[in-house]
Amino acid sequence: MCLATGSNDSHSNLVIHADCHSANKGLFAGLIVLVGSIVSIILFCIVMADNEFVSMGLTVNAISELILLLLMTVAVILAYRKLTQLDINNHPISLLDDLLLFICIPAFFLYGIFSIIPAMIKNNGLSIAVTLLQVIQVLLQTPFIIDGLRRCSNTRHLRLQKPGRELVTFLVVCNVAMWITETFEIKSHDRRDDRYDVYGNVLWTMLSHMTVPLTMFYRFHSSVCLVDIWKSAYERGE
Repeated sequence: MCLATGSNDSHSNLVIHADCHSANKGLFAGLIVLVGSIVSIILFCIVMADNEFVSMGLTVNAISELILLLLMTVAVILAYRKLTQLDINNHPISLLDDLLLFICIPAFFLYGIFSIIPAMIKNNGLSIAVTLLQVIQVLLQTPFIIDGLRRCSNTRHLRLQKPGRELVTFLVVCNVAMWITETFEIKSHDRRDDRYDVYGNVLWTMLSHMTVPLTMFYRFHSSVCLVDIWKSAYERGE
């Protein structure tokens, strides 16, 4: 609502209402993960600045990413079980979101193939685990998001209980944390991991520029879609 004053200035009073019922625990847990990811990124950047501790920095980064992916994988499985209790929305509008998610999936497969080959050559079990879990998590999360965008709560009981909302909230923050982690990881490696050793600077730079932008976009867009699920799945369907 805009109110006109005598000096021809207009003041906009915008009131935004958000029902955060059944979301506090998920938000709190997500913020803990986000803070942990930021601390890990800071340590990673500090350690990578010293050539003597590059290997330690890469290990710290891989472990933190592995833990985050494990948490997200478990959360997706549990959240999907909860969301199946909701009703089906017969008139969803999510085709564009579906398309954007599917476009990114081949990039994860290519990035995984390009990453796992050097890890196997160097016998780096930690990198292999991270790469495989990254692909698995995406393959689980994508159908979960597509299904969640088609859910609604037509009964008063579902709108009060909001099953799975804590986990959806947690996944929103975790995808943001993963997006931040991958952003700093790409900027800080500086040609010092196994992929540069195997492919060379020029080839790996080309391969990463073909795939990484889409993988990072997937994390950002997943967060947006999960926020949409967080809101629309617990409202009455159209």
